[in-house]
Amino acid sequence: MLEILFRPLRSALGLAEEEANAPLAGPERELLDAVEAIHRATDSIERHVEVIEGLATSVTPLTESVNSLTATMAELTAMLAPLGKAEHEVQQIEHRFGFRRRHAPTEPPTEQVETDAGTATPQSDEGANQT
Repeated sequence: MLEILFRPLRSALGLAEEEANAPLAGPERELLDAVEAIHRATDSIERHVEVIEGLATSVTPLTESVNSLTATMAELTAMLAPLGKAEHEVQQIEHRFGFRRRHAPTEPPTEQVETDAGTATPQSDEGANQT
């Protein structure tokens, strides 16, 4: 018998509880979204830190390689300096005595081809291949 009295009261309390929880659903969802965004940002930062650590470990070997290359270039410069000086002196001597350097001819050499009449005619290399 008391059940008849308490049933409407329970129903009213159930509706009140749902209404009390309903406004919390929106902020709760936003809070969960914010937490997920923080997790994604943290994962991204961890990946960036790994990449930066990899770069940092590769700087030392790269520095050593550049130092080695610089030393090699210094040795080559020291080794080639006498050659440059000698070439400069040769150019000065050529200039004093009036020597001129001759450049290679730009035209292909021509060959003499004898005809049936016994006379020789000049012919380029291209014409000789067309027989």
